[in-house]
Formats: sequence, C-alpha cells, structure tokens
Amino acid sequence: MFADSYQVLDVLMLVGNVAPIALYFLILGLVNSHSRPWIVTSRSDFLALTSVLIPVLLWPVPDFIRGQLYVPLVAGLLMAVTAFWYMLPRTHAGFVVYNVAEPRCVKLLTIALRQLGLSGHWDGRVWHADSGCLSIEVRKFSLLRNVTLHFDAQNETARDLVPLIGHTLHARLQSVAQLPSPMGAGLVLLGVGLMILPMWMVGRHIHDLVDAVSYLLG
Repeated sequence: MFADSYQVLDVLMLVGNVAPIALYFLILGLVNSHSRPWIVTSRSDFLALTSVLIPVLLWPVPDFIRGQLYVPLVAGLLMAVTAFWYMLPRTHAGFVVYNVAEPRCVKLLTIALRQLGLSGHWDGRVWHADSGCLSIEVRKFSLLRNVTLHFDAQNETARDLVPLIGHTLHARLQSVAQLPSPMGAGLVLLGVGLMILPMWMVGRHIHDLVDAVSYLLG
C-alpha cells in the first residue's frame, strides 16, 4: 500500500506541476487572441508567474520527506521565501502590457503622458521626465508578445503618478482594435497540448487515486 501511495503521490506531483503551466499558456493564448491589449501591474504579473513555478520548486519535497531530511528541506524553503520577498516588485514598480507590439505601446504611452500634462523626452527605450523625478523604461518580450514598463520614481509625488499613468494608459488601450495574433493561437494549442498530459495521467491511475483517497478517509 505504501508503494502505491508513493506512486499516487508522484502522479499528483506531476499533475500539480504541469497543469498550472498549461493553464498559464492557455490564458496567455486567449489574451493574445483578443482584439485589445491587456495591462496588469508588475506585481500581479510576478505573482501569477510565481504561482505557476511554485509547484515545480516543490517537486523534490516528497523525496526529502521520505529521506527524513527535514533540516535541508526547511533551509531550502526559507531560502525560497527570502528570494521571493526580495524579487517581489514594489506596488509602484510598473506595468506589463500583453497582446501589443512595442511601437504601438510606446505611442500610446506617450499620448497618455501628454494627456496628463507630463513633459519629457525619449532616450532610446527610456522616457525621462523634464522634472527629473520620473523615468520609464520599456522592455519587450516577443515570445509572449508583451511589453514591460518599469518605473523609476525618485520621490513620493512621482510614485503617486504611477497608478494615474496606468489608469490613463488603460483607457487608451481600450480604443485599440486589432486582429488575433498567430502567437495567441500557438499559445492556446500549447496550453491544450500540455493539459492533455495531466488528464491522461489521472485517467491512467484513476483506480490508484480512488484507493489512496479511500485509504486516507478510512
């Protein structure tokens, strides 16, 4: 029975690792298949990506428990939590815009800044405010078809402008109408393809899963 329990645990771990990744790509595909871009805060984007990767980091945990290696397990978890807290973006760190090309995002951002009465100039991919208290760096990630806007606010007044700029940019993005991208269709197919694996594993070991649950419930 213990061997069967370990086998069931391995199946559940595999499903728990693959299913979030498949769902992540499926959602990205649907977002990139929409006619309008989608904007989220950098913190929300980081938390969503972290929730997808956490099950992968937990894959060695059952082996540590079986080997009774509790000290390395606790130390590893503490290191992971520390790294997460250190990498977590600040509330005013910026935004991530999905389903948009970089030139169009830069153009809409420039219009939004002018609408708010903020004057500045572009230096490559970085916009600098004439006041010197705010700069915005534009980074693109072509594979997922998104653009990251990283804000560097030097004082409290500039930090208060970040959500206002995001709200104004969001309103501008709502006026965009575009055809679904091939990248969106590809990500949907990738997500569906990855989802087949956990469903197949659950179907193959459904009797073992039922027996394990019945055993745990007495």
